[in-house]
Amino acid sequence: MLGRKSSSKNGKSIPQDWLESLSRLLNDSYGSECKKHGRYFDVYGQIFSEELLLVVSWLSEKDEYQSPITLFLSSESNQISDENKVKKTQEDYIDVVGLFFDEIFASEEWDGFEPHWQEVTYKSEIYFFKITRENISLTLDANKLLGPEFAELEDEDETEH
Repeated sequence: MLGRKSSSKNGKSIPQDWLESLSRLLNDSYGSECKKHGRYFDVYGQIFSEELLLVVSWLSEKDEYQSPITLFLSSESNQISDENKVKKTQEDYIDVVGLFFDEIFASEEWDGFEPHWQEVTYKSEIYFFKITRENISLTLDANKLLGPEFAELEDEDETEH
């Protein structure tokens, strides 16, 4: 499960043109860092009734198994309750992604991984984030291979906790 909330099921993808636009923005804005490290940004997103999930991975161009840096962002349902709120949340997400990667690139020795959901406040809004080494592309491919039976098993595991 990628979302922060266990009830986040059957979401729909954030429009591909918006995801591609954000990916281009990140790759252009951080072009020198991408070139220096042989990496690029890949962006994925889902809209659930309970949250808006955005996942931004900084991946190796040559080795898909090289550990990426992946930022997950999540909102509350009231932050996506109408079209204007969705647009504001998306705009905030763009800024928040930039703030996180500015911090990451500011230190050669950065190791601030937060694999559990944490709160961050931006423009008086509370969002949630985690930073992992997960390659979201590989996770999505694995989920496709495992099929719907895997999703059912995953749901059963979550109800046990």
